[in-house]
Amino acid sequence: MKYIFLLILLTTATISCKKEVVVAPNATSKISQDSMVKNIHQKWKFTVAATNPAVTSKLNSWDDWRNYVNELTIAPNASLANLTRKANALVEKSAVLKKNIPEMYNRPETKARMALLETNIQNLDMLLELEPLNSKEIIHLLANIQKNTNSILYQFNEFEIKAKIPKESGEEQLIQPIDTIKRATLNALPQE
Repeated sequence: MKYIFLLILLTTATISCKKEVVVAPNATSKISQDSMVKNIHQKWKFTVAATNPAVTSKLNSWDDWRNYVNELTIAPNASLANLTRKANALVEKSAVLKKNIPEMYNRPETKARMALLETNIQNLDMLLELEPLNSKEIIHLLANIQKNTNSILYQFNEFEIKAKIPKESGEEQLIQPIDTIKRATLNALPQE
């Protein structure tokens, strides 16, 4: 009986010693998520500068653009909550941009570039809400947002350059679209 008791005691001791320390999966994901957030924070470096003085003067008088640039260039603190708040604010600022484009820049080329910018910002906002974070994709989106913003500035610069090209005599008449329905008078249209 003494040997059986001793055998049971030894088996329970060896079984209890073999228990491994299991780190909670939540703790490891929290550590890796924090490192991803720090990595994203380090990549949050945006520069927005127009090279043409005419573009710069128009952009300085465009309040929505200045608000967007201020929101974009000021990096948030290195926490997921701050990154999420920043992305939400950028979604709001980019949505407002399309509504008040200066007259000279209010063209389909600008609207297409702004729609692409808005889509990338919305994707950034969405990816910051997902768990676990996909830092590669988020960093790629940050690079795309920088490219889209630069593309808008280059387009504005091109508008300014094209506006400085003098028109030849008679060019206006050639540029006007020839649309017979728009030019037709009401009396010339057949009445039923």
